[in-house]
Amino acid sequence: MTDTRYEVIYRGKILEGFEFETAKQNLMRMFSLSEAKAERILKSRRAVLKKNADEPTAKKLGVALKKAGLDVALTKTQPAMVSPEAPPLSGLQMEKPPEVTPSSGLQMGKAPEEIHKPTERAPMEQAGTPAPTGSFGVPSTIPFEFWGSGMEYFKIWIVNIILSIITLGIYSPWAKVRRKQYFYGNTDLKGASFEYLADPMKILKGRAIVAGFFIIYSIVSEMIPILGAIMSLAVIVILPWLVVRSLAFNARNSAIRNIRFGFHGSLGEAAKAYILWPVLAVLTLGLLSPYAYFKQKKFIVENSSYGTTRFEFTATAGEYYSLFIGALIPIVLGILLFMGSSLVLPPASLLVGLVTYLYLMAFFSVKTTNILYNSSRLGPHRLDADLEVKEYFFIIAINSIAVALTVGMLHPWAKVRTTRYKAEHLSLIVSGNLDSFVAQEQKEVSALGEEMADFLDFDFGL
Repeated sequence: MTDTRYEVIYRGKILEGFEFETAKQNLMRMFSLSEAKAERILKSRRAVLKKNADEPTAKKLGVALKKAGLDVALTKTQPAMVSPEAPPLSGLQMEKPPEVTPSSGLQMGKAPEEIHKPTERAPMEQAGTPAPTGSFGVPSTIPFEFWGSGMEYFKIWIVNIILSIITLGIYSPWAKVRRKQYFYGNTDLKGASFEYLADPMKILKGRAIVAGFFIIYSIVSEMIPILGAIMSLAVIVILPWLVVRSLAFNARNSAIRNIRFGFHGSLGEAAKAYILWPVLAVLTLGLLSPYAYFKQKKFIVENSSYGTTRFEFTATAGEYYSLFIGALIPIVLGILLFMGSSLVLPPASLLVGLVTYLYLMAFFSVKTTNILYNSSRLGPHRLDADLEVKEYFFIIAINSIAVALTVGMLHPWAKVRTTRYKAEHLSLIVSGNLDSFVAQEQKEVSALGEEMADFLDFDFGL
């Protein structure tokens, strides 16, 4: 029969109304733990306290831990096949649910048979350990987790701005690396955090070359307009090179579990995806726009790799056409409401326009993200995204209002809030062994391509 299993996870926080010492004493009494072990659990940023628990056990343990003052969550894992004759699973054995009374404190039953050792950014399974699949090869769902906070990122963000201004932009490569390292390092998959490994000095050199090129371009355009026009065309011609170098640089400097990502796209493929198909979309009055977008995403995913394993992309052009067609309804409705409010109550038309814009932004972001990740596979494993348009719309609407009212000061909070939502709705469906990936030697990639792309405001990332 099938039986849904749960993990009980301590989220690194003491609940409001509890002191650290009180929670520690409660945890020690609850499971007969030593003071050192209880303290180690409470000071960790994340601890899996129980794996593979059935629903009643997980809920009972969750209630007990919350009464002890711990902020815990129950994470549902993929149902496992359990034989009726199988022996009972090991897990929490308690004589009765814990109770809190003013005089006696937390009244506990037996200690659990196992509490998994908590770690901060604990590595995923060691080499040779099977991936967490259920019996009979049932896939397991591993959620992505984001542990950043608005206050932590605000400190990084404000220092980056101040130092970039003081140094006339020279510090900006270090600011970029610090920002990416914060978001990468706070994004976990099965306890292992992502890494951003770029060297700020190489980024600075790339930006210096880019800045020099555009200074020369500005001077030449003023003195010899025809030559300036030729240089403008040159930028379009080298666009495929910019795309490939940008994606290769980002991939080469991204890693998890000491294995780097890679990108293997060719200039010819990039030219087709970013020049040929967009030009044909314009010539067909937009009819080929969904197909051009589809070809670009296909180019990115199928040329990306993790170690020696290449990603696969299973989406179809039809899915992107359905997405664009589905957007016509809110677009038409938004236009009609805007026109109607302009006639009846002109000031309200601005609000209608803003709401329509934010809704369309949420619609396209959610739909394209879901298609992209739900169609991406890595060997036997696949990604799963389940973002909701309504939820994401309210997030970006509140973020926009908060940032506007604080003249940008709440931008870090908004960024963290958006990133956390996306991480919470993204999972890896594992089928097989995650340790089958082998890191490959990759040539060091120049930062020049990415910095030119940044300068031109191109975004080629996933």
